[in-house]
Amino acid sequence: MDSDAAELSSLTTVIADVAKRISEMAERRGVNPDDPVLSRLHELESSLSTIQRRLRSAATNLD
Repeated sequence: MDSDAAELSSLTTVIADVAKRISEMAERRGVNPDDPVLSRLHELESSLSTIQRRLRSAATNLD
């Protein structure tokens, strides 16, 4: 079980890093609100946030 908790923690960290990178990219591209990529990046940010919450929830339920 400890290895599962460690794996979930690691995955949460990786997803948080990816979310940060996408957020930074969205910020850079935000100078042009008509940029078609911008809305996709915001969708990805939202999805990754949901994934992080679910990973944390799964880790909590391991106890």
